[in-house]
Amino acid sequence: MIYKRFYVWIIVQIILLALTPVLFWLVFSKEYMVVTTYSLLFLWAIQIVFLIWYINKTNRDLARFFTAFQYQDSTLVFNQHKKDKTFQNLHQSFNGIINAFGKVKIEKEKDFIFFQNAIELVGIGLLAFDHKGNVRLCNKAFKELFLVKEFQNISELNSIDGEFPDFLFRVKTGTQKLQKYLVKNRILKLAVKAVDFRLEEDCIKLIAFQDIKNAIDQGEMDAMHKLIRVFTHEIMNSVSPISMLSGSLIDLYEKNGDQACKELLSEGAISNTLMGLKTIRKRSKGLIAFVDEYKNLTQLPKPHFELFSVEKLFSHIDTLFKEEFTSEKIEFTTHMYGSDQELIADEKLISQVLINLIRNSIEALKSTESKSISISTGQGNPVNFIIIRDNGMGIPDDVIDTIFTPFFTTKEKGSGIGLSLSRQIMRLHGGTIAARSKPGRLTEFSLQF
Repeated sequence: MIYKRFYVWIIVQIILLALTPVLFWLVFSKEYMVVTTYSLLFLWAIQIVFLIWYINKTNRDLARFFTAFQYQDSTLVFNQHKKDKTFQNLHQSFNGIINAFGKVKIEKEKDFIFFQNAIELVGIGLLAFDHKGNVRLCNKAFKELFLVKEFQNISELNSIDGEFPDFLFRVKTGTQKLQKYLVKNRILKLAVKAVDFRLEEDCIKLIAFQDIKNAIDQGEMDAMHKLIRVFTHEIMNSVSPISMLSGSLIDLYEKNGDQACKELLSEGAISNTLMGLKTIRKRSKGLIAFVDEYKNLTQLPKPHFELFSVEKLFSHIDTLFKEEFTSEKIEFTTHMYGSDQELIADEKLISQVLINLIRNSIEALKSTESKSISISTGQGNPVNFIIIRDNGMGIPDDVIDTIFTPFFTTKEKGSGIGLSLSRQIMRLHGGTIAARSKPGRLTEFSLQF
């Protein structure tokens, strides 16, 4: 139906082309119709030319249409209001497709502008390049981080560091590396992460550079302040009574700078002296024990990694605490996804972590009626995490963020190094330890390897 008029015109032209030669032969033998004869011959040639032009009109429109697509020209408009309505529907279809293409092009431009402004505003340095090192993307944060101007190839970045371009090629997808660079008297501590992908035939590598120096420095300062507060508290608790007792003992034997010899051997003075000296000795031992605990915390042995059975590890913990579980009426359970599960770690150090956490759970269950402690593993093999859970009194929300601080404790006789020691051990294993608690219901420690 769309091209009905076109077909009619073609048929009419073919009929006329067929009739014109017939008429030509009819008048050719009649000498008095010479003008008509040549007129018919001329008309026949015109009809042939017109038919060729008429048929090629569609080809010309298609050529213009495809050329517009080739050069992404969305401004081309076909006249769909001509008196000749033969190609009106075709031109309407062409204009509809070009308009749709124009809208897609505008949306693409909008997305590109949004993306370009987004990467310029982000505070992480971004650099993308192809397999030849040609730069495809470099945002403002990257240039400000490394103090560089426009560059076309990453080989031009050897001014930062001679091996920097090679490092960019070598960094692997999915791995995060910590790098340190000196750029114009500035020390950069960077977390570098990369991803590889393909754009048509090109292999593209996108690398993100995040300056973590300030975060690390701030974390170190916070940790130092917490440690100083704990040290100040512990040392003052020991030094203050020692100082006061020393002054009292001096007063027993000395008055206004003169020695009180007569009172030296009195029974009360000797008794007070012995009491004071014992107290000083006790506080001194406490101070020495405190320093020893700190020494143990900072001098952990390097882990000796080996593959060992998780079932054997859990059995060892069960045997170690079996009598205490029985006397405290604690239900101890283990959950493994397979008896053949194994763990790659230092068995002695991980045992120490589990012992510390189980010990804390036992303390937390003192005031609980139905007591339970459980240890479970993940589904992987080797095991990638272990969870220790109890239904004790839990950890208050206001202190859960500080429980891993060295010497911080909420227990009367606690040393405050158990959890901190456990975190240090997990860090030596390249893992983490995290706590989750619902006071009065649940406490959960997860060891991520």
